[in-house]
Amino acid sequence: MSFLPQVFLFLFCALNLISTNAQRNTLENGRRRITVRNSDSPYSHRVTLDPRGRYILEWLVDFPMERIFFNVTVATNGYVGFGLSKKGKMAGADIIIGGVSKNGEPYFTDRHGVEGEAPILDENQDWNFHEAWERGTLTFLSFSRAFDTCDTKGDIPITNNLLTIIWAYGERDDEQEFHYQNRGTFNVYLLDPDLTPQSLNDPNRQPSNPNISSSSLFRITEERMLPAVETSYWCSFHRVPTSQKNHIIGFNTVFPSDRDRQLIHHYILHRCRGTEGTPQFQLLEQASANGGGECYQQTMVGPPVASPCQEIIHGWGVGGRTIFFPDHVGIPMSENGTEFFMLQVHYDNPNLLPNTTATVMVDAYYTSTLRENDLSVLSFGTNVPAPVSLLIPPSSLNHTIFGQCAPSCTNSMLPREGINVVAAMLHTHTTGKEATLHQYRDGRELPWILSDDNYNFDFQQVRVLRKERKIYPGDHMIQRCVYDTTTRNGTVITGGFSTRKEMCLGFVYYYRRIPGIVFCTSEILQESYRTFIGIRNTTFDAARRDVVITDPSEYAGLTVSEYATNNIDWDLGLREELQRQHKYEVQTSICPNTLATGAGNGGGTSNDISSSPAASRRRSNIIRWKRSFYSDDSLLKESEIEKPLRRYSADGTGYVRNTPIVLRVAGRRVGSNLNENEVVFPKDIPPYSPPRQCKIESLLSKQFNFLY
Repeated sequence: MSFLPQVFLFLFCALNLISTNAQRNTLENGRRRITVRNSDSPYSHRVTLDPRGRYILEWLVDFPMERIFFNVTVATNGYVGFGLSKKGKMAGADIIIGGVSKNGEPYFTDRHGVEGEAPILDENQDWNFHEAWERGTLTFLSFSRAFDTCDTKGDIPITNNLLTIIWAYGERDDEQEFHYQNRGTFNVYLLDPDLTPQSLNDPNRQPSNPNISSSSLFRITEERMLPAVETSYWCSFHRVPTSQKNHIIGFNTVFPSDRDRQLIHHYILHRCRGTEGTPQFQLLEQASANGGGECYQQTMVGPPVASPCQEIIHGWGVGGRTIFFPDHVGIPMSENGTEFFMLQVHYDNPNLLPNTTATVMVDAYYTSTLRENDLSVLSFGTNVPAPVSLLIPPSSLNHTIFGQCAPSCTNSMLPREGINVVAAMLHTHTTGKEATLHQYRDGRELPWILSDDNYNFDFQQVRVLRKERKIYPGDHMIQRCVYDTTTRNGTVITGGFSTRKEMCLGFVYYYRRIPGIVFCTSEILQESYRTFIGIRNTTFDAARRDVVITDPSEYAGLTVSEYATNNIDWDLGLREELQRQHKYEVQTSICPNTLATGAGNGGGTSNDISSSPAASRRRSNIIRWKRSFYSDDSLLKESEIEKPLRRYSADGTGYVRNTPIVLRVAGRRVGSNLNENEVVFPKDIPPYSPPRQCKIESLLSKQFNFLY
């Protein structure tokens, strides 16, 4: 028999075996019955970890037991390696090695990685082995582990933070021959639900144009010849294929090649205002035909037709995978007839390659069967570009930036019943190492909406929340980002559009949609802070795609980073004072319907407008509106909503839902010494501490002498 038929025979047998297990959904193991996969469960996952289909992983999360069950099916008759790592490295990784020996006996060991050596045995064997077998050329292992084993020396806790799966297999069962001839990594949030159809959620087995039953596909293809510059933002305009209201239920991002993927940093999809037959609609049609133009938010650079395209529909960052939403929400499309979407793409060309094209395809899955609620996106964090207030000293290991949304902003932005957050995404650039979206209400900090203490720029995923979260009027929202700039050769890193600059943003997908509500971000605009930094005014330089200083005149034309790198002596005292000011200095929140709206529309120039007569009138009107709208200072403390999650079903069937209850809440007064849109860090409120996961298991549970 030739080699090629053998390969096809192996693949057929492997797929048939996996299909049989999927239909069965369970594996019997003596006294145990381990559930492998329920296709309707958002906590049951299956991925192919190598492009050749030779290593298949399934896992199921059991929250009541605080345990994850894993199955691996690998094309080998040798050992199988599987592990968890914080950064994708062997050193410090939590590893198991298992298989079936030549005499038919299974073996399984709990180990951890050591720099430059083969993985060594743990003192505590905390991974629980369930089953192993070999059939033909396949080896199967079934095992599980508690979220937190209390073993701080050899195990890594499984939390909501990012983890990297490391995998390997060999041709022999000799564990000492663990040389990783076949190996790889896979970034994942193990505890997150996944509502994506099975045909789309496997990154190494995705068909080029999958057909999802009961939905239609709107593909936006953007191919661009890049200028030979490091950073460029391009806005293109795309007419949607429908004229009646539909709901977008999921997004996928497709790249023709890895080279295209490497040249695209992120994109944001916007909805444009303008109904068919209006002059605005005609301008959008013309812009669509012309291919769009270069554009940057919060500046005057960009096609004029981009100004009515501010509502965010979806965002994608480096490494992001497919996202499908819970089946009681959808993003409206063609709500008032045919409309246009604007796609803003950030192209990253650090090597200044000439005559280089990059292509990205945005797949929007939509259905005419309308869902219960309209979904939209709201962003929190620091204003963009804001290089003066987002300023990180050189060679900083843990410098922290805070972007704040003032209680007065959520008061004016949100309805009485608040909004319901179903998914979220955190976004920094390459020096970000931690990110958290905090929420404060009624004198206490609530559990974080989303947090990742192991943030990785190369994997920015929109994450469906396990429990929906409420944001009410008067809530104080803070996006916190921690940075490590020790690899930047002593350069001051500032906020900006380039990948080499930084951002600190959190995006929430919420219902019910509020048209016109797009962002709530902040800057430090205080004169005392600017005096401390030594910068009085800046403006956006379109040619340099960066913010430059205009005052003091002796530094005019320098970028903020150039000035701060070469003209400030960053001793320890100065670093500590800057960190203190970044946390506790008064910030100005920029949000709709407040005084800060003017601060965000200055054409890229940071001028203080708070004393203008128009600003005073706006502030007075807001105060009067608030006092008439709210009657007391009480706030509801409930912040989580239990809702059943299920994968998108191919037949489009749904389930019975209760009628939502409209809650009435009141806002918290802003301190009398602050302007309406100003905010300070709530330092007198004790910080939220997540409950400790580590629990000493009983001998009974260690031996697993019970049924699951």
